[in-house]
Amino acid sequence: MKKPKIPQNELERLKALNSLKLFDNLKDEDLDLITQLASDICGTKISLVTLIDTKHQIFKSKVGLEVDKTSRDVAFCAHAINEPKKIFIVNDARLDERFKDNPLVTGDPNIAFYAGMPLINKDGFALGTLCVIDSKPKVLSSHQIKALKSLAKLVQKLFESRKKTIDLEFMKEQLELHRNQADEIAYSIAHDLKNPLDSIQGFLELLKHENETHLGDEALKYIDYAKQSTHKMTDLIYEILAFAKLSNASVKYEMVEVGTIIENIIDLNLPIIKSEEIEIKFDNISTIKTSKLLFSIVLRNLIGNAIKFRSPDRRLKIEVSIDDKSDHWIVGVTDNGNGIEPQNLDKIFRPFYKEVKSSNNGVGMGLATCKKIILTLGGKFDVESKFKEGSCFSFSIPK
Repeated sequence: MKKPKIPQNELERLKALNSLKLFDNLKDEDLDLITQLASDICGTKISLVTLIDTKHQIFKSKVGLEVDKTSRDVAFCAHAINEPKKIFIVNDARLDERFKDNPLVTGDPNIAFYAGMPLINKDGFALGTLCVIDSKPKVLSSHQIKALKSLAKLVQKLFESRKKTIDLEFMKEQLELHRNQADEIAYSIAHDLKNPLDSIQGFLELLKHENETHLGDEALKYIDYAKQSTHKMTDLIYEILAFAKLSNASVKYEMVEVGTIIENIIDLNLPIIKSEEIEIKFDNISTIKTSKLLFSIVLRNLIGNAIKFRSPDRRLKIEVSIDDKSDHWIVGVTDNGNGIEPQNLDKIFRPFYKEVKSSNNGVGMGLATCKKIILTLGGKFDVESKFKEGSCFSFSIPK
């Protein structure tokens, strides 16, 4: 038995296949109508819409077959996808050197005849096939071959429509998220800037009543108060501007040495890391391609937060990890710090959110900024935490 070759564009092909999320729900009534029609036109017992993943051929739609998948190594369709633009036909598998010892030929479903038309996306990647199968040798007429090709194009159209729907849903989620965040920012600005502005106005009003030619100690003290409020307002505005600019920034992608970025972050926090004997572990960290600037901001915030919210009961340990997946990286920052109370897990990514009992002096924009950066880069952000035990913040970076 000859095993099928792996296409040269396998990584891109699998990425295109996974982007359609066809495995989330295998049952598809529209495809079932097409497979039934293919079986009727070609006069075969079996008709399938197959998807070829890393190890299996999975049946998205099937007529005349009970199983949901087989191994890729024995799949006729795994041969078919190597020539995406051609129909792959085996008139009698029992006489074909490539297939005569194949367990799908010698055993159930006893394949003798196979015809499969690759299902390609708009970029030319073969995701699977529309195929017809029979236990008896067979020769398709030109009319039947033409019909099978037409039905395969119809399946491709359904896949393209599904991809557009997925993309639109993702865009809708992002727009909704940004809209909600904009509303929250507008509210928070009005709320958080009101107090310092009121203070400034009040202090200046008091200065009006002072002797215009001489300012005493009390007046100078009022000026200091006004300066403090102004500084607070300025810091807040800078954080808001940084957050707002993220969605409009042009992202520059480059190869990023993650280890070097972590070392720079350690240098920035070296006094407290040394004094508190903080351990930061980042073994086997790979190089990734992304925005160096935006990635650095996220990592700096997450490591900085771990340091700020460390537990007073134990020495802080932070570990940065990267999991290399087929079409994305997953970056994790794990610590054994204070952790987050369960009722606050859904609040920590809100702009300006700060725990009431927190002694931290930040303005509460760090995690909101991190999440927005990762969304801007096309990834996802997640957190797992156990209160008083530690937290793990993770995010994906598409390849």
